[in-house]
Amino acid sequence: MGPAYSARPVVELMVENAAEPFSKADGTGYSNELIVAIYAAAGVEAKLKVVPYARCKNMVLEARAIACFNMAWEPALNGKIKFPSVPLYTVTPVYFQNKANPIGAKSEAQLKPGLKIGVVNGYEYPPSASQLPKKGVIFVMGNSEQINLKQLAGKSLDAALVMANEIQIPGYWAENAGVAGQVEMIFPSTKQDVFIGFSIQHPKGLWALSQFEQGYRIVADNGKLKQIKAKWGAQK
Repeated sequence: MGPAYSARPVVELMVENAAEPFSKADGTGYSNELIVAIYAAAGVEAKLKVVPYARCKNMVLEARAIACFNMAWEPALNGKIKFPSVPLYTVTPVYFQNKANPIGAKSEAQLKPGLKIGVVNGYEYPPSASQLPKKGVIFVMGNSEQINLKQLAGKSLDAALVMANEIQIPGYWAENAGVAGQVEMIFPSTKQDVFIGFSIQHPKGLWALSQFEQGYRIVADNGKLKQIKAKWGAQK
């Protein structure tokens, strides 16, 4: 007679450490809670490893990790990363400027060559933004939205490109960085969906993707997804 208890399969997933409220440094967040619930619904235990986003992304690109979240699509992922049929959430990158040092642009198309814009190391940005360096705009890499906004307040950057989302108002990051009185939002970039990305080459990558799809359908049907959205949506 076999044992009465059979352990659930375990999947270890990489998650970024500085994308509040979706994935926080302490391992909590909307995305983190949702991912764990999705896999639990599929009968799988999800263990999350919190790392800086650039490492998260590189590990899954190199097939040293099964999956990484929170990712958006860019051409470099083609043939290496596969996304599920549904995003975790949607973001709209928005531009901030220093109130005392406005850049004089009213749209992305008006951004001038030579402008230094703070972006987060490893983040994917929509084509309307990611093509700007080809026009002479300078992207300056930082490790978080807060760091970039502090650099903007200190006038070492001309602008910062910050991820706003369906849960947080755009001004959240400026308040969180302690520079709300010094910087201001000027205009949005292009909306993009954000996913958990699975390694195509990793031995467990496509299996983990199929388990995610199965679990997502369950939590969408049983009300768990709605419950988690409501919980985190109340936190600005």
